[in-house]
Amino acid sequence: MIVSGYAQGKVKIRHYFNNIHLLKKGAGMSIAKMCRWIAVLSSFLFGFYSGIACADEGVETTKALLHRIDALEQKVESLNRKLEVQSTLEATKIGEEIVEKKVQAALDKRKDVVSQTICQLKDTTLSGFVDTSYTHTLQGPDSRVNTARVFDTEANNFNVQAAELVLEKLPPDEGGVGFRTDLYFGQDAEVITPTGSSRDQFDLEQAYISLRPPPVCNLPFGCWKWLKIGKFVTMHGAEVIEAKDNWNFTRSILFGYAIPFTHTGLRAGYTLCNGLDGYVGIVNGWDNVKDNNKTKSVEAALGWTATEKLSFNLAGMYGPEQTSNDHSQRALIDFITTYKLHPKWTLMLNADYGHDEDVIAPGKNGAWSGVAGYVKYDMTDKFSLISRTEFFSDRQGLRVTSGTAQDLWETTFTAELRPYKDLITRLEYRHDASSSNIFSRNTSEITGRQDTIGLEAIYAF
Repeated sequence: MIVSGYAQGKVKIRHYFNNIHLLKKGAGMSIAKMCRWIAVLSSFLFGFYSGIACADEGVETTKALLHRIDALEQKVESLNRKLEVQSTLEATKIGEEIVEKKVQAALDKRKDVVSQTICQLKDTTLSGFVDTSYTHTLQGPDSRVNTARVFDTEANNFNVQAAELVLEKLPPDEGGVGFRTDLYFGQDAEVITPTGSSRDQFDLEQAYISLRPPPVCNLPFGCWKWLKIGKFVTMHGAEVIEAKDNWNFTRSILFGYAIPFTHTGLRAGYTLCNGLDGYVGIVNGWDNVKDNNKTKSVEAALGWTATEKLSFNLAGMYGPEQTSNDHSQRALIDFITTYKLHPKWTLMLNADYGHDEDVIAPGKNGAWSGVAGYVKYDMTDKFSLISRTEFFSDRQGLRVTSGTAQDLWETTFTAELRPYKDLITRLEYRHDASSSNIFSRNTSEITGRQDTIGLEAIYAF
């Protein structure tokens, strides 16, 4: 519009100069009229050039405004970018807060679970042992097998006999529930594995729930002390599966061949009177997790602590033990007495008798029996000497070497050193003899005797 006005102004100026030219030529033009035209032209020219000056100033102003608009747009864009960054940061912060809250919630939940677990396990004890050994057989059998042994069957060999972990929570004295599990690993586990289970170097030796009645829960003939439901070790015999709780390194013939190792079922303990205790139970049988017939076996024991030095225990079992045979009964009687002759001398005697109906043939029964005597002398609180002598009769060849009728004797001398409270070491010599030649020397020679030297180290915790 400014350019267009400028062009129109040029046209008008030409028109005014043309009129002035005509005035010069016109004879009839008066001076006064000419002066009027000059005055009009002068006014026009002043206004025109003033408009041109204003127009130039307007162009500059427009450019300045455009420049400011561009600057404002850049600032707006910069602010938008800052707002976007701020929004992203706030969103990130919110996300981090959410994640932090979730992590904290998870940690709190885990802490609660750990606290509950610790609370539940606060009365649970963990114990066990590791048992290692070396056995050297003087006869040097080519078979590398020690005959008529229980756990130390490998001749001239280093052995990991066993490693055991025990978790136990005793029921409270005022009455309640507890449990015990014995996880047994190693070479010995293959021996005690129940019939019907896969034999490898692991056995769930014990797993039972224990119940303790309230003190007011008394029986007419005594007081019920505890109840066990599950799998537990036998109560027969002077020796046990755990090496740390025995006097000798090797186990007796009675332990390995006269009695069972474990039972599965129910067992209740009771006290008849002060010093007279016992138990009764109903179980699947001898070393059976799964019963091999349809009838259960019963067990019972009675222990009498006559004095602080003298105690007696009489136990027994009765029931069918042959596979798919519910009528042929097996009976076992086990007797133990212990006498503390002197603070340093302890004597122990164990005797067993077993009888099995129809085991040889229908109507033909079999039996086995044995006796073992122990002497322990504690020279110091860290060193002991132990002697064991036993006799075992297997006249029908039912228990030790199948089909071989024999009588066996063995004598064992053990030196036990306890250098630390959690370490037991033993050096042992044992002599076995049989009325039949059952001990091998080489592939072509068997003999009636066997001699071994054993070393044992046990760490108990």
